[in-house]
Amino acid sequence: MNLPKKSTVFKNVQRDQDSRGGILSIVDEPVENVSIITCTPGSIRSNHYHHKDFHFMYVVEGDFDYFFKEVDTGDVCYNRVKVGETIFTPPNEVHACYFPNATTLIVSSKNPRDQETYESDTVRVEFITESNIATMLATHGGN
Repeated sequence: MNLPKKSTVFKNVQRDQDSRGGILSIVDEPVENVSIITCTPGSIRSNHYHHKDFHFMYVVEGDFDYFFKEVDTGDVCYNRVKVGETIFTPPNEVHACYFPNATTLIVSSKNPRDQETYESDTVRVEFITESNIATMLATHGGN
């Protein structure tokens, strides 16, 4: 599968369903880490980009405002990511998440999540902050 060059809400694939329940595939790519991340209401996460890493973020509970842009442009894009949705974040794309509600994510990443590997591939930026979140939500369609 060719992964997109821009953040994209992925369709989950219902693999099987019968009287016992179902199997929903949320990631069909090789990954080296799967994490459960909890987010408190009003928190901001990410504010970075990765040189080579990518993420699939599946929302188990809650929802969040997802802002992203190409590293070299100022064109901000926005998605509201809801329960049951998966958003893909490619390498070399600045991304930030605002959590208006308590949210639980399952995040699958290309790279391992040890601190050394993570930090060597991550470039931190000030993209979404407490001082600009209200303006960013008003400008880009978040409620």
